[in-house]
Amino acid sequence: MPLNEPLAVLNPGGRDPMIDYAPGPGMPGPGVHPPVNFHAYAAATQGAFCDAVEQVLAGRRFGHCLVLLRRRLQPCREAVRRLRAAGITVWVAWKECSSFQIAEQLEDPKLWEIYADILAMSQGIVTPTMAPPPLPVTSVELRILDIPTPYPVDLAAWDFSSHLAERRGIFLGTRELFTASRNHLAALTMALRVARRTGTHVTVINSEKGRGRRMLEVLGLGTESGQLRIIECRLPYHEYLRQISWHRVVFQLDRSGVPGQVAGDALLCRTVCLGGNSAVERIAFPNESYPALAEGDAEIHLEALLTDDAVYRAAIEASQQRALRLLSFAVVGQQIREAMAKRAAGTPE
Repeated sequence: MPLNEPLAVLNPGGRDPMIDYAPGPGMPGPGVHPPVNFHAYAAATQGAFCDAVEQVLAGRRFGHCLVLLRRRLQPCREAVRRLRAAGITVWVAWKECSSFQIAEQLEDPKLWEIYADILAMSQGIVTPTMAPPPLPVTSVELRILDIPTPYPVDLAAWDFSSHLAERRGIFLGTRELFTASRNHLAALTMALRVARRTGTHVTVINSEKGRGRRMLEVLGLGTESGQLRIIECRLPYHEYLRQISWHRVVFQLDRSGVPGQVAGDALLCRTVCLGGNSAVERIAFPNESYPALAEGDAEIHLEALLTDDAVYRAAIEASQQRALRLLSFAVVGQQIREAMAKRAAGTPE
């Protein structure tokens, strides 16, 4: 793979339309899919995000394709077969890729057989988390690439920062009340305790609709006092980032081991993400993430970030420097190209 070759990312039969990132990731705005998560792999290499094999093969532009795996593995296996038959080097990755999510998707033993077939036809598996994916015993020699999802922190158009004087309160990063590993309720109650002590507010997105609203009201978590502000509707990505940028801290106690979009969103807003254990958090915010930051210290650190400008500015500066060095489009895009070029040439990592 030449070091300037673009990468195609294929979500077989997915709902996201094809996006060609040859001109770059574009400008944030309505109708533009943000270049985050697996879209970011394509955007960082000026490749394309596709939902059909035909899109990958059109124009013979791509020599490498990353195929995203989902619970319905049969279409994924067929896509890998067709790409291999066309001479494309295939890599795979789980679309929902935390250890918990992969385990749930492989509950059926028949799916393990299909998964093994896919891996046998693949050059390797890519993981954007810090946990290796489970592999069948027949795939012990499979190549694993640990590549974090990049964020366009090096592109001025994706700078969503606001002035420090405009920032108020805590933005809760998680939004799923009933997913145990998110620890959403624990984070919400902790954030409200700190908000009451510091005279600020907490903003939360209610993704559970009526069920979530009833739960928040029954628990009496500050909905009447105004300390808890609830966003009820789904926001376009650029408006969601604006909401984050008006807050002082993004806080969560997520233990899902996910790639880390919430932390990446915080980086684009030039603010701090505190408390979770995602890959991006542990890379960009090592002192503010679990396990380096013990759960018992999270509340103390959250209050310090809200009240001490020197602590807050230092955390932002350190995280932005790490992000530019380890998570930017330029750096991770080159990492993707180099890793796949080595594999294609048969050279070791």
